[in-house]
Amino acid sequence: MKLSRFVKLSRVVLVIVLLTITSASARAQGCTQCRDNAAATPPATQRAYRHAIVLLTVTAGVFFIGTVAILRRQR
Repeated sequence: MKLSRFVKLSRVVLVIVLLTITSASARAQGCTQCRDNAAATPPATQRAYRHAIVLLTVTAGVFFIGTVAILRRQR
């Protein structure tokens, strides 16, 4: 029984990873002021912004997945 749950979970994770990797690149909303302000910063600051965006995305994803897992266990 446990192996079958593991197989189902691994398939779901594999599908999510494949969809994430193969998805089209996401574009920003196009806010002109934000884009201009970011373009006016030095390259080091732009790299820091990109790094922060990745960290915030991962953190939000972990919270979402954790919430879904907790809600599924309570069912």
